[in-house]
Amino acid sequence: MSLQTGHARSRRVAEIQALVSRGERVAAMAVLEPLLRVDGRDPQLLSLAARIHHESGNEIQAVALGTRAIAIREHPEPYFIRGDALRALGRTEEAVADLLHAVKLEPNVDAIRLALVAALEESNRPEEARVALTPIVDRANGGALSERAAYEHGKLLVRAGELETAVQVIDGAVAHASAGSLPFIMLLHLRAKALDRAGRFDEAWESVTRAHDSRGVVFDPDELKRRTDTLIGYWNRANLLEAGRNSNADRTPVFVAGMPRSGTSLVDQVIHAHPLAAGVGELNSVETWAEAVDDAVLRGRPELASTEFASVARRYLADVRKAAPRAERIVNKALGNTRILGHLGRLFPGSCIIHIQRDPRDVAVSCVMGAFGSQRHPWTARPEWVAAAWRDSQRLMEHWSRELDLPILEVRYESLVQRGEPELRRIIDFIGLPWDEAVTEFHRAGRTVRTLSYDQVSRPLYADSIGRWKNYERHLEGIDWGTPSDAIG
Repeated sequence: MSLQTGHARSRRVAEIQALVSRGERVAAMAVLEPLLRVDGRDPQLLSLAARIHHESGNEIQAVALGTRAIAIREHPEPYFIRGDALRALGRTEEAVADLLHAVKLEPNVDAIRLALVAALEESNRPEEARVALTPIVDRANGGALSERAAYEHGKLLVRAGELETAVQVIDGAVAHASAGSLPFIMLLHLRAKALDRAGRFDEAWESVTRAHDSRGVVFDPDELKRRTDTLIGYWNRANLLEAGRNSNADRTPVFVAGMPRSGTSLVDQVIHAHPLAAGVGELNSVETWAEAVDDAVLRGRPELASTEFASVARRYLADVRKAAPRAERIVNKALGNTRILGHLGRLFPGSCIIHIQRDPRDVAVSCVMGAFGSQRHPWTARPEWVAAAWRDSQRLMEHWSRELDLPILEVRYESLVQRGEPELRRIIDFIGLPWDEAVTEFHRAGRTVRTLSYDQVSRPLYADSIGRWKNYERHLEGIDWGTPSDAIG
């Protein structure tokens, strides 16, 4: 490489790094891709590409690119990126191995060390996580930790039951965080979790309310109802048939439908524990396509909707089989599944649906207390908004039950956690697999579910959270939950 060419490359790399630091990932990739075409074995470029994919949520691509970079050069950056991407995929043991190696290569970079702490905590190794965090805590010498360090420290303290100390650590970081920023919101939600476990329920509610208010979340329940009315009115049996249906009746896909915090992660983990099954978490590739189709319908221009359903189905099946090549059933619990069941029936006529329901009051408290993204799920910020989303979810499921030929299994969260094995057997039988005792040990599956429920599905079945709403009853007064049978189950 000539000196001039080297300077030009350095300028382009600096430009890419600047774009990535500003969050302009599409622009960064547009600059990076021509360089990779010239030299697809440059480890720095491969690491940059892996980072962009990781920060964009394309974890499988991030892992592949990180692996290519590692094969060429021993450097902490690709180990860090690949490890964090593996963590995002729930492959925490592999993530821990990569991040331990990255820390060994570069022990003084806090971002790498904190990623290791998070992976250790999520893989149920809290004592090792505390050891890994110690250099950062010691360096603070009793002062306030950085926002990310305080968050990871706070998680470990809450897990250990050191709730007052957790609140103090979190408060020290919140004081320096920008209101409305992601660290500010995550810290306040963790603070609420600590206060909830301490039995200080009103303070916990005040903490999450402060977090939600800082975001200025806007949501119109009437608009959601109008959109749902339009989808129900359009996607009847006749229009679904006219839109086309895939001829491949592959039985591999299983889809879980239900409100966030209703037990979807539990069903996913139960099925994943079966030796012939696997879970892919909240894979939303089909959801993204289906939402674009529905957007055309909502705009009154259904003729503009994509008709490439067969290729969408092929890509999805290829992706999930790549993630779980030996599985006969692969479960997807994307949170938008309820709204797109009509499309799932078109794309995967051999699939089946598990619809899980939970007392909507418990769902509401859990949603408000959870740190959901305001862009996709703005209604999780207030209990009355959750109630509106619940009512629409119920209407949609009643509609799909009438209009679709797909088999749908109804599961009650409360029955699942209280009855245990009979309900587990019912789920496994429904998806067409023989019973296996490994299902009862789902919490030992060696996999981390990448949702707010990760610490809950790593435990055996428990019923402690049934009726949790009673701790927050005064904050739920006057809300319309639908019929009494809906609310009580």
